[in-house]
Amino acid sequence: MSSSPRESSETEAPDVSAVGSRASLQVVLRSLTAKAVVLVLGGAATLLSARSVVETLGIAGYALVALVSTLPTLLAVCDLGVGAAVIDAFSSRDREHMLRTITAGARTLLCAGSAIAVCGVLTAVSGATDSLLDSASGADVASCIAVVAVLFGCSLPLSLGGSVLAGLGRYHFAVLLQGAGTVLALTVVLLGAAYNAPPAVFVASVLVGQCAAGAASLLLAGRMLSLRLLRVVLFPLRRSPGTRIMQLAGPMAVIKVTSAVAYGADRLVLSSVAHPVAVAVYSAGAQLYAPASALVAAAALPLWRMFSRHRRTSPQAPRRQLLQLTAYFTAGGLAISVLLVTAGPTVANWMLHDRAAVGPGLMAAFSALLLTHAVNYPVAMWFSDPAGLRFQAVRASLMAVVNLAVSIPLAYFMGPAGPVLASAGAHFLCVTVPCHRRVFSRRGRAA
Repeated sequence: MSSSPRESSETEAPDVSAVGSRASLQVVLRSLTAKAVVLVLGGAATLLSARSVVETLGIAGYALVALVSTLPTLLAVCDLGVGAAVIDAFSSRDREHMLRTITAGARTLLCAGSAIAVCGVLTAVSGATDSLLDSASGADVASCIAVVAVLFGCSLPLSLGGSVLAGLGRYHFAVLLQGAGTVLALTVVLLGAAYNAPPAVFVASVLVGQCAAGAASLLLAGRMLSLRLLRVVLFPLRRSPGTRIMQLAGPMAVIKVTSAVAYGADRLVLSSVAHPVAVAVYSAGAQLYAPASALVAAAALPLWRMFSRHRRTSPQAPRRQLLQLTAYFTAGGLAISVLLVTAGPTVANWMLHDRAAVGPGLMAAFSALLLTHAVNYPVAMWFSDPAGLRFQAVRASLMAVVNLAVSIPLAYFMGPAGPVLASAGAHFLCVTVPCHRRVFSRRGRAA
């Protein structure tokens, strides 16, 4: 791939860029603070939810709920990259272009959501679920998959709310609403445990919270824009104008799909080559990793909007700011990793009622995965233009292939920690190193 124009000069971007401004840092801090607050609430809710599921359904039932809940990550992955186009459209400050992009994205996500819902229900009715989930069988599997498919299909267009708020520079509001969705999910779980509900109720809890948070985000963003945004997203009629979004949404969808397949396949690999308890152990560790990873991601997302505006004034990579941000994210990732390794096993074992052991080795593997992402986030946010996203998409595809190939033998020999180490190594070698070389190497400066 040829070098992009921003890499053709040896000069640094000026320090007066939006990236280095105090206002820009305040946006990042607002998002980080909101996510930290939500993590405290969401972390407690997640632990209580998992403990309630284990107490009600047992380890095998918890493994089933965790396994089926992972399937959406293998199907479409959140917003199919449409959010990237929406955030970029807001950097243009052209109201008509914003509305056209939102309309086009809503059409795409409605079609995808409908297709996923229909395919999921047909899969459940056909009885193909037993061959898909070898370690999870019984009448509950089909109902769980049908519920997940329908609710996930509904959540796709609603997920645009968070992207619109991010484009408005109000992503911290979306984060807070996600926290409210987590509380709603916990309420569903506790009610299900109180009435001995079937596994499908517990599987539905998270997606119900996501749908509610997405709808609330659309209502809030619509009020800020003085638009009936929820109606625009749910009923994007053909007479409404749209715009082409694939130059950004296409590569971003590839990045998200390949990454989610790589990480989501871990449970499927374990269910095939290891004992079912290994899935429960992995899932317990993953439930601690997920909020920690989300905290780092929430701090990084506002950089997308800032870098997009920076490119409109200067195409040169702000290497000094990228180095500073990489150092900050690395330090933050190390601090979170230490916390995961020291406190993670105790919390995870409490969550599983000590019926399965989660050791420091598994949490160290998750810490390594977290650190590889934290180091790469600032540079990844800079590569948010079409050329940069295509570059990342190729590397993410390679990462998924390497990860899956290495995960299978490591899962067999190392158990739950194996696939996590495979993910960390594949991401570092296939994504982190190439992205940093493209920005910081001498060739990147003089190409």
